[in-house]
Amino acid sequence: MFCIRVDANEIIGTGHVMRCLSIAEEFRMRGEPVTFIVADSRSEKMIVSKGFQVICLHSTWNDLNKEVEGLVRLIETLDITGLLIDSYYVTETYLRTVRQYTKTVYIDDLDAFIYPVDLLVNYNIYAEDLCYTERYQRAGLDTQFALGCSYAPLREEFSNVNKEINERVSRVLITSGGTDTHNAIGNILEALVKRLWFGELEYHIILGRFNVHAKELEEKWRQYENVHLLMNVSNMSEYMRYCDIAITAGGVTTYELCACGIPSIMYTLADNQLQIAQTVSERHLIPWVGDIRGNIENCLDLIVSYIEKLSDFDRRREMSIKMQEIVDGNGCKRLVDNIVNVLE
Repeated sequence: MFCIRVDANEIIGTGHVMRCLSIAEEFRMRGEPVTFIVADSRSEKMIVSKGFQVICLHSTWNDLNKEVEGLVRLIETLDITGLLIDSYYVTETYLRTVRQYTKTVYIDDLDAFIYPVDLLVNYNIYAEDLCYTERYQRAGLDTQFALGCSYAPLREEFSNVNKEINERVSRVLITSGGTDTHNAIGNILEALVKRLWFGELEYHIILGRFNVHAKELEEKWRQYENVHLLMNVSNMSEYMRYCDIAITAGGVTTYELCACGIPSIMYTLADNQLQIAQTVSERHLIPWVGDIRGNIENCLDLIVSYIEKLSDFDRRREMSIKMQEIVDGNGCKRLVDNIVNVLE
């Protein structure tokens, strides 16, 4: 039995669960059932809605050491032969203990310490620069690795997308992830509405499941016919193909945008997005305007500036080609192949 241990809530957002659902979908397509294990009920609805069974530990999502005993009992009772773990709150003790009872896979974004697991996954664009193999061998571990964008666990809808670049920009996609506690969406719209060209564009705004500003955004912007607020979107790739450019926070959305080849502008609002943003900027894939938790006015000014620069058709076409060269949308297939090899 293969299980996934992951959480989502208003603080950590939905990204962990979303990428794990992509992996679970690939297992299901191969005829292999997957059960999710969660700390509490906050993420149950979004997982069950995709047809997967959920087991709730009734534990504390940000103190995983407290759940080890209960998790081990569950592993033994259900004969769990493999466990994928996706949480920033793991500890070395937690992973070492769990690994004594089942094969373990861990999705890493932070490289916080040496993770004692059977398979370590880091699909970020900078992963292959982190010298994992050498460091883990020195630590005496036989860990296997799945590193780089070719393992980005995207849903099937992002596989081999054919992106058409239009002559002019007319539709803008804006995303902020699952929570948006800093109201990035609201601040971006306030900056854009001041521009003379605001009414010439359509804005498709993706609001995350835990967006705490959704109600006030709806009240403020429903009077604008060119502003479309969307929640619980299940066909994200269609919007990415439909829109001409995107304004986005970092995170897994970065790789979805690359797979769809939609020229983008990136801001950050969480620590785990910084290295992604810095790397895609340095490699001239996506310009990074900065972190909105710092000088937000400067970020907003740069967003406006880049929207105007991206009116250049040749510039957008070049960006689109570069983005699709690094992500083809088939990462889930490769990743599940690796997981299956480890389990066997």
